Amino acid sequence: MGQMRRLLLLPVVAIVALFAPLSPANADPYPPTVPTSCHVSVPSVVAGERVVLRVVVSASSNIAVTGTVEVTVSRRAAAARAARSARSAPWTTTVRYDGSPLRIVGPRLSRGDHVATIKFVPDGNTFTGCEDAVRFRVGGVRGTGDVGGVDGNLPDTGGPRLLVLLTGLGLLVAGAGFVRRSRPSAA
Repeated sequence: MGQMRRLLLLPVVAIVALFAPLSPANADPYPPTVPTSCHVSVPSVVAGERVVLRVVVSASSNIAVTGTVEVTVSRRAAAARAARSARSAPWTTTVRYDGSPLRIVGPRLSRGDHVATIKFVPDGNTFTGCEDAVRFRVGGVRGTGDVGGVDGNLPDTGGPRLLVLLTGLGLLVAGAGFVRRSRPSAA
């Protein structure tokens, strides 16, 4: 009988021991600020025309992100940075950001490689700041088919790849026809 009590008492003691040292559950502490994410993009630019920058600042919060965005457009070449002539000096501006995507019209740029950088400075201390940069190429002239330094073929339009896809589709249909014709019919 003593053996039986011991076997019954052992699981009860084990279960009580599991729950005794536990502390109450707590939520993870939230950071004091919400991290933000910046993104700048530049569509293709033709030499001599104004550059258009698209800026988006986002955060995983239901509060609208507000603050200022500092925008800089400069040449990427090391020689231009070293010379710092009036023509190669960076273009800068500060724009108010109120939560919706921005479309910023920049300067007229000469042909070559350039860099657009943004720095977001939030209002208050709810959000953190962020930065982003994008390299882009200015090239070509309007009407020659040479846009953004790409010779005649616009990127991601599906031109040559579409022909390969249609050729493959034709071969697939022809192969299916040959297979159907080669099978004996049950007539």
